[in-house]
Amino acid sequence: MVAAMATIEGPAVGLAEISRLAGEDIEAWLRGYEGYRGLVVFTDEDAQRSRVVTLWETREDEERARSGRGAMRDAVAAASGMEVVAFEVYDVPVFELAKNESE
Repeated sequence: MVAAMATIEGPAVGLAEISRLAGEDIEAWLRGYEGYRGLVVFTDEDAQRSRVVTLWETREDEERARSGRGAMRDAVAAASGMEVVAFEVYDVPVFELAKNESE
């Protein structure tokens, strides 16, 4: 698995809510890409920073989707008064989600 992480900064009021709403629409759109495996958004209102992580089955899947994702990411950031300040890709050797015991 591979994770692509964009760091977005800027004075967006209600950053967590903006991220939640944008994430819903973007996640549905990302499902159209081959190899897409998930989306995680981290926000820090005080630091005016958000990190958007997309998960991919392979590095090739991430690379094929990068251009389209980048254009969408940049447009969403600009519309909310923010700027993409970093982009990195990482291998994910361990990915584990704990199951809720009530499930």
